[in-house]
Amino acid sequence: MKNLLLILTTFLASYAMANPGGNDVKLFYDGNGNLYTGKYITYFDNGNVNADLTISNGRIVGAANFYYESGELMESGKYVNGLKDGEWIKYSKTGSILAKANFKEGEKHGDWYIYDVKGNMLFEMHYTNGERTGTWNQWDANGNLTSTKTY
Repeated sequence: MKNLLLILTTFLASYAMANPGGNDVKLFYDGNGNLYTGKYITYFDNGNVNADLTISNGRIVGAANFYYESGELMESGKYVNGLKDGEWIKYSKTGSILAKANFKEGEKHGDWYIYDVKGNMLFEMHYTNGERTGTWNQWDANGNLTSTKTY
């Protein structure tokens, strides 16, 4: 059961920080079909904020915050010209850090860390311009190093 929970936690944290669309920039338009500029906030059906973004010329820029339906911060980071850039952090509903990831112009770039809900590091990964680099490590829930791979 612990292994299943570990795998599920890791998958969810990794998926949330992934960039499945690659460097495709999502564009936002106003009601007249023009590129939107301004604050952009979406809400869940219960009235809580879902996403809090700033849009400039149709592209997300600056700080971006995404929330759980219950209102807790789920993920935060920043965009530059519509692309993830810098450090992104994924949180559990209780506020624990589940993942820290780094991007450069929408590509995975830098150190990535995945944690369990207790704050124990599970994975350490490194990227350079979207490519796996360096030594990757994996630990079990007891903090024992279980796997190492060098790219």
